Amino acid sequence: MSNKNESLVKLGEQIKKLRKEKTFSQIKLALLLGISKEHLSKIERGATAPSINLLLEILKITGGHFIIQ
Repeated sequence: MSNKNESLVKLGEQIKKLRKEKTFSQIKLALLLGISKEHLSKIERGATAPSINLLLEILKITGGHFIIQ
């Protein structure tokens, strides 16, 4: 796996962890973000990269933070 893919997977795992800490389903968080559940699922699996604006919205909604490695 390339570094880019590894980074996306790690980011997705962090997003999923933040979502679960708030006890949000994928559907609920997706609705709050204005995106589809499928798009959120792809982000959480590391299959696609979220935009910076979307990352900021996730942090705002979950009250979380990301660890950059």
